[in-house]
Amino acid sequence: MMPHRARRTSTRWILAAALGLSLPEPVHAQWSASPIIAVGPLIPAGPLRDAVREGAALKLGLWLRAPRVPIGVTTEAMLAQFGGSASSDGLRNARVGALTVNVTTRRHDRRLDTYGIAGAGWYWMDNMTPRYNERHAPGFNVGIGEVVSLGNTDYFVEIRLHAVRVTSQTGAGWMTFAPLLLGARF
Repeated sequence: MMPHRARRTSTRWILAAALGLSLPEPVHAQWSASPIIAVGPLIPAGPLRDAVREGAALKLGLWLRAPRVPIGVTTEAMLAQFGGSASSDGLRNARVGALTVNVTTRRHDRRLDTYGIAGAGWYWMDNMTPRYNERHAPGFNVGIGEVVSLGNTDYFVEIRLHAVRVTSQTGAGWMTFAPLLLGARF
């Protein structure tokens, strides 16, 4: 004997077929998620350029989007390692870690598409003394990227300006740097 729920579903399909009606498609998941990994050169900007040299950055994240919505959301963890000191009073082995939440424009089902990104988060600094007083501080980022879709994977290149609110020897200000990242969304 068929369970009650199965009988009800079968009855609906038979009735719909007899009347020539089509039933709605099943509801699919509203959100999709894609892991992100990216790596690339790190470019110090502003006054930080006097203290460190170029380095490298690594980013891991999760890109979330809803169907038919022109924006997506990413949550990301980044590790940035700067090169040696740029001057005699520069910083050695300086690192910045970050956890950020960002809003991105969504890809529009083309093979090649430009996107924008903006977000905020919390940044941790290591080996930044005596130039910067904080070990952690809030910050924000803005950037632009280009995505190429090949099969089920999106490959992208993006550049972002990160600005962290810090206190330096000369007073409160912004520590800025820009990673140029090459990565993939799966």
